Amino acid sequence: MTTVEPTRRAAADLTAAADLTAAADLTAAADLTAAADLTAAPDLTAGQVMDRVRAYAAGLPARAPEIERLGRLPADVLDGLKATGLLRAALPPRRGGVELTVPQITRAVDLLARGDGSVAWCAAVALNAALAAVHLPDEVFTELFPDPGLVTATVLPPAGRAVRRGGDYLLSGRWTQASGITHADRVLAGFQTPDGTPRIAVLDAARVGVTDTWHTTGLRGTGSHDIEAADLRVPQRHTFALVPSGTHGEPPRLRADGLAHKMAGVPLGIGRAALDSARELLAARRPALPRPATPADLARAESLIGAADAYVYSTQEKDRAAQSTGREPERGTAALARHFAHRACREAAQLLYDAVGSAAVYTERTPLDRCLRDLITAGRHVASAEKILDGVGDLRLGGDPVSPHL
Repeated sequence: MTTVEPTRRAAADLTAAADLTAAADLTAAADLTAAADLTAAPDLTAGQVMDRVRAYAAGLPARAPEIERLGRLPADVLDGLKATGLLRAALPPRRGGVELTVPQITRAVDLLARGDGSVAWCAAVALNAALAAVHLPDEVFTELFPDPGLVTATVLPPAGRAVRRGGDYLLSGRWTQASGITHADRVLAGFQTPDGTPRIAVLDAARVGVTDTWHTTGLRGTGSHDIEAADLRVPQRHTFALVPSGTHGEPPRLRADGLAHKMAGVPLGIGRAALDSARELLAARRPALPRPATPADLARAESLIGAADAYVYSTQEKDRAAQSTGREPERGTAALARHFAHRACREAAQLLYDAVGSAAVYTERTPLDRCLRDLITAGRHVASAEKILDGVGDLRLGGDPVSPHL
């Protein structure tokens, strides 16, 4: 079994840093370092967080090839992300959180994805720390998260098994695709108790083994390796059972279904990045485009991305308006919008890739190839896969599917 050890990670970071010889990369590194110097103060407003995210995201495109090559977020990229304050949108204000709405969180992820899909994905996953904040008592959460800047990886399916040892669990199992595990401080890992009841354990990331499995089509920079544990002692108070959204009276941005909605920002941002790149390449070649239908393909791709954007954000705003008046939004609609965004943006990226022609294969000249691969991989996630259609269709026919993603 090959493991990703901290020393190897550090060595890989130093090697990658030594390779930053291009002026653009050096400039981007300086920009992100400057962003990391901004203290993510507890009193940040939502507007300030969005401004910081926007400024930080502008430096990501120059770092994207390095992030993909390294297979994880470099230390300065992660520090810059923390400094935006976005990751604290996963916490209640009393714990240093920043109160962004679900549409704002989604737009922030969208902006990050326009710079780099892997950074956006890791940010979106880290926001799932809200589940622990909602389900655990204050004193236990503070014990586990003494610093609001700690970063969380999440693998919720109950792949682990546990046996009782006094008031603790002995947890064993292997969990796949633990996005961000290469830089995470904590892990939310699903498991089954001896009686078969699913629960979530909050683990110190340093206590799990990391298996080097993330050699994938796209989102390579997320470091979504498998993790393992064998008879890991976990206090029962460090575990919780997921309950239906709204049970604890949590605000929409901290609800399990609301947290799923933010994933729509990933395809929207990547789609925009592909559109920007293709437009720039084709504009430079306008007198001699690859074929007569190229302008129409560009326009069609723009319409697909625009339609997905409108569907996602209009649905989220309707949900927010309903919740602000004490009503439950229509279940499943935002999930359909999220699913559509993945499919529409992937179709748009493929159109743009074909429209550009052979120039699209040069990864150092254009992000188009990476954008398409990232969209293919992102669309495999359970929050946006084809099962979403099964669940919503069953719901519309009078069923009551159990899923935190609806």
